[in-house]
Amino acid sequence: ALGYTVYTMHYPFCKSHKVRHLFCEIFSLLKLACADTSRYELMVYVMGATFLIPPLIAIVVSYTLILFTVLQMPSNEGRKKALFTCSSHLTVVGMYYGAATIIYVLPSSFHNPKQDNITSAFYTIVTPALNPLIYSLRNKDVMGSLRRVLGKYMVQTHPIL
Repeated sequence: ALGYTVYTMHYPFCKSHKVRHLFCEIFSLLKLACADTSRYELMVYVMGATFLIPPLIAIVVSYTLILFTVLQMPSNEGRKKALFTCSSHLTVVGMYYGAATIIYVLPSSFHNPKQDNITSAFYTIVTPALNPLIYSLRNKDVMGSLRRVLGKYMVQTHPIL
């Protein structure tokens, strides 16, 4: 990130100095530059793919192997517990990598400021905020409490049910 920041600051900025983005990310700054940034943008995309795609492939391969192992388990209860644990992990990984891939790997022709703001907020705010909730739902006490709260809410808001 430091290398990107230093290199990006070498460009002359002559357009509006308003960053139309929730965060001061590379691509939002490059839109303000007065020079041709296409080669640098290509390098950022290549680096994004280099740092995002291989770990994602490793995660997918490892979870595929885990899935094959779990499906061979003789116990239905053990299989169910293992799949539930893996599903929470994959949910977090999918949310984070999906949003980061949209921002850093998709070409700029697929981007618009509103979509980029939502996507950036998703992987920097929403995913970390949901992380504890997603992992705590594996706990039986937390699930029981959540069901009780939702049950009370449903009875209060929908007395016919």
